[in-house]
Amino acid sequence: MKAAQFQKLIEQLGELSPEQREALAKALAGGSEAAETVALIEARFADKATCPHCQGEGQKWGYAAGLRRYRCRSCKTSFNALTKTPLAFLKKRDKLATYGQAMVDGLSLRKAAKRVGINLGTAFDWRHRLLKGPAKAKPAKLDGVVEADETYFLESAKGSRKLKRKPRKRGGKASKRGLSQEQIPVIVTRDRSGATLTEVLSDTTANSIAKVLDPVVAKDAALVSDGAKAYRTFANATDRLHIALVTSAGEYTWGTYHIQNVNAYTSGLKGWMARFKGVATHYLPNYLGWHRKLEREGAGFTRIACIAAALA
Repeated sequence: MKAAQFQKLIEQLGELSPEQREALAKALAGGSEAAETVALIEARFADKATCPHCQGEGQKWGYAAGLRRYRCRSCKTSFNALTKTPLAFLKKRDKLATYGQAMVDGLSLRKAAKRVGINLGTAFDWRHRLLKGPAKAKPAKLDGVVEADETYFLESAKGSRKLKRKPRKRGGKASKRGLSQEQIPVIVTRDRSGATLTEVLSDTTANSIAKVLDPVVAKDAALVSDGAKAYRTFANATDRLHIALVTSAGEYTWGTYHIQNVNAYTSGLKGWMARFKGVATHYLPNYLGWHRKLEREGAGFTRIACIAAALA
């Protein structure tokens, strides 16, 4: 692993002690995948074990299921480094590193299950455990020139036992042309530094857009969008500078202002999502977080970084 990639991994796990850094170095030095995974997990408490129940101090309390056990001095509850994380009670941990690489490679569930040697249900469970961290990792602030636009994904009830409509082939088409209630809106917002927020909207009204953008778009930012009225209403209500480009009239730039960065990101997102042949709407935020992670980290998104994101 290159120095820059290692630094990104360190930032994901937060402030690490010398002991934790040493444990991580051992994990990255090589060895079996099982040892690599266990070393990374144990690195969380290499310096000090903090009780996930009451934040008290933990003391070593033997081993169980291949991991060091701790007992809280305050509430007397036992725990390990996975307690109250998305990876708690995970079986077959020796295969987790291989599955992490499948996530990095963006494999479908069936291909990931085949590569790792697990069944489809386990592959599904592991995927969404590992995606809980990336789904919550969003930029705290977008500033400077902030581009915003919406894209749409066909509503999907994949995996649901009850449908409100007739079933269709995975990755099929909507029954109506253009926008309709069958299309789920996703807002894509990106500043010129590359910080990106993708969020599922309940609708495309000014109120829905405000709930997403108001907490993260800086007050002194220049918000650039198409001519949709909702953005103008939001900007006027919150006293933000707004540049509207009427693309239907052939207006794609205004000086240095444009929405080409956000459109390029959206194009990449759509192309990447196509491999899954329709994502269940319920899990769409997880996939949006997965893509943000891949796009943001690039080559730094390794199988170790994938696991670390779930533990952070």
